Amino acid sequence: MRFPRIVYLVLPVLFLSVVGLLAAQGGKTLDGKQIFTDQKCQMCHDVSTAGIQATTKSEKMKGPDLATVVSGKDAKVLANVLRKKANTAHDKPHPKAFTGTDEELGALIAWLQAQKSATGQKSGTNKKAE
Repeated sequence: MRFPRIVYLVLPVLFLSVVGLLAAQGGKTLDGKQIFTDQKCQMCHDVSTAGIQATTKSEKMKGPDLATVVSGKDAKVLANVLRKKANTAHDKPHPKAFTGTDEELGALIAWLQAQKSATGQKSGTNKKAE
């Protein structure tokens, strides 16, 4: 059985288009700071190392500075707290569940953990191994 000549021309173009789309999606970089603001986390939380201050005026609604609170916390623990599957360190549920994708949550947590590292460097607690 012979295929029309057009099939031999269309198939490679279709294949390359699909490969290009997959490569473009795989190369997408998520910005944790942007996700933080998109999710409106700054309404309750500071991230002092990034110059972000909570916008709430209510001390009752204000959460901790996340530049310090992620210190020593496992990414899975943080994800569970933000997804409301676990309580905070104060044994309270996080008031608002994270509504983004798992990839966005991972990018947010990675960004917050990088802020923790910056906190340690600023305070002199991260010393070079000699």
